[in-house]
Order: sequence, then structure tokens, then C-alpha cells
Amino acid sequence: MAFKKQLEDYRFNLSHNRTWKYTAMLIFFFIGFLSLLTSEFYLQTEDPLYHTKTYEAVSSNITGTVTIEKRVYHPASHSLDMVIKLDQTDEEKVSFLAQEKPNPSMKLPVHLLYEDDGYYVVRISDLSPNWEALAFDLYQENDEKETVNVEDVTNDSDTDSTEEIDAHALIITLYSDQQKTKNEK
Repeated sequence: MAFKKQLEDYRFNLSHNRTWKYTAMLIFFFIGFLSLLTSEFYLQTEDPLYHTKTYEAVSSNITGTVTIEKRVYHPASHSLDMVIKLDQTDEEKVSFLAQEKPNPSMKLPVHLLYEDDGYYVVRISDLSPNWEALAFDLYQENDEKETVNVEDVTNDSDTDSTEEIDAHALIITLYSDQQKTKNEK
């Protein structure tokens, strides 16, 4: 009986030196847990997605301006159609490259459907159902090929070989956000 009385006195006696340490530790864990639960209100957790607005002219370094006239996503065929107006100063050939955010290393097939007087109708195929964001690069193709001297490191001889590579200049990168893109059935 005396042991039980001593145990009750020990539990509720606040004059012991260790009680404030345990109370401070409990308050610290409670504040940490509360801040973890409410972190989405004061921390930005998602990366912002970029979206080039329709009918807004974007200036580029090589040509004048580039404008997206229309952009429509077809969920049934997983393709995106874009009408792009390119104000070119000279008649240069243009090539396209598309990449989606979930698979940035995979190059998507781009088909040029129509081209006339600076207007390009382009179809991007094989998009994943949740593509989130798309980067669409426009390149200016040069007819001339650059000649590069490459040392042959496999042989011990001092001969040089020349290779021709295509010279492409990036005109601009256009962005599309899946949530802001119009869907058509």
C-alpha cells in the first residue's frame, strides 16, 4: 500500500527536474506534427507549368514573332493539333520537336499537315493520357552543312576525318499545359 502511495505522488509531483523536459519535448513534437499537417497552405509543393497563350505574339531571336493561333487536344487519338503563325523575314525551312513532361527523353512524332505563307498546321501524336505539359521547339534549318574535323582516336595515326552535320538554330520553344488546352471529342 505504501508503494502505491509513493507511485501516485511521483506521477503527479511537478517539482521533479525531469518533468519540464518531457513537457517541452511533447510540445515540440505537437508543433512539428501540426506544421506538417498544414504545410500545403504555406509551402508551394507543385512546379509551375508554363503555357504560351493563344493569339499572343512571342518574339524570337531569329525571326520576327511566333503566334499560336489555335491549339486543340484530341483525347481519343492522343494527339494535339496546333496552328502556328511564324513571321519569317526570309523563306527558311522550319523543323519541329516535341517533348512531354512525364517522358522528357522521348521525342514525340510531329507531322506537318499544312504550310502556307508563314502558317503551319502541326499534329503531335502519341501523347500519353496524362501529359501535363508539352514543350514544342521550332528550329530553323540551314541548307548549308557545317564541316567539322574530328580526330580519329581509335587509330594511332595522326589523320583527321571530316564529318558533315546539320546546322539547326532554335527559333523558340512554345509550351502547352494540359489543363489549359481545349479538348475536342
